Amino acid sequence: MLEARLWMKKSDKNYLGKGRIELLENIRQYGSIHAAAKAMKMSYKAAWDSVDAMNNLAETPLVEKVSGGKGGGGTSLTAKGLEVIEAFHTLEHKHQQFLDLFANSDDLSTIVSSLNRLSLKLSARNQLSGTITDIKEDRVNVLIEMTIKDSDKLFSTITKSSFSDLGLSLGDNIIAIIKASSVLISKNKPALACENLLKGKVIQILSDTSNTEVTLELESKSTITATIANEIFEPLNLKINKEAYAFFKASNVILGV
Repeated sequence: MLEARLWMKKSDKNYLGKGRIELLENIRQYGSIHAAAKAMKMSYKAAWDSVDAMNNLAETPLVEKVSGGKGGGGTSLTAKGLEVIEAFHTLEHKHQQFLDLFANSDDLSTIVSSLNRLSLKLSARNQLSGTITDIKEDRVNVLIEMTIKDSDKLFSTITKSSFSDLGLSLGDNIIAIIKASSVLISKNKPALACENLLKGKVIQILSDTSNTEVTLELESKSTITATIANEIFEPLNLKINKEAYAFFKASNVILGV
């Protein structure tokens, strides 16, 4: 049987693990750091230090003091704290599912070979991650809108069958995969109607005897690259650090989860 511990770090400091999640769950149950520590046979100082560390590393505090009441107040979890518990248990479940793939093997070389087979490398130049923010269905296809870091938007058209197989829903994290040869570049905003139109800054231009690779940095700080024929690139007169547009069809965007 293959076992492993799941720990999360932020800024090279321990953030979340099984013990800290148990501490949060006990704080939720007992409404007190002292009582939560006692239930875990942990010192109050160690419990307080753990809570302080989690609050400092989290985007917003996970634990907060509650004033008033018969006992003079207590401690409770914030909405973020409750969210973290649920997310960690989901991650634990996924982690265990991964480990279960190797349940019948105790040979490290066999496990490494299996991992190599599971690794996926894509030839597609562009792989952008984001969150599903809209879903529109018609009789045959589904138009998926994804947002990258709360700024750039991408659209992908997939079949209803693919939509069902992927099990997509609003709020899911997905990866958009676009071949560089499917991306067109324009110095000015194109008049051509296209589902995907991204404004960016040219940060790299690489040319060989027949093609030129142009990379734009988008508002989200993600990048997108286009490969175009030299005879098409030259009239564009693109320059490093100058504004340009990337555009491509929604049907050219493959989604992965």
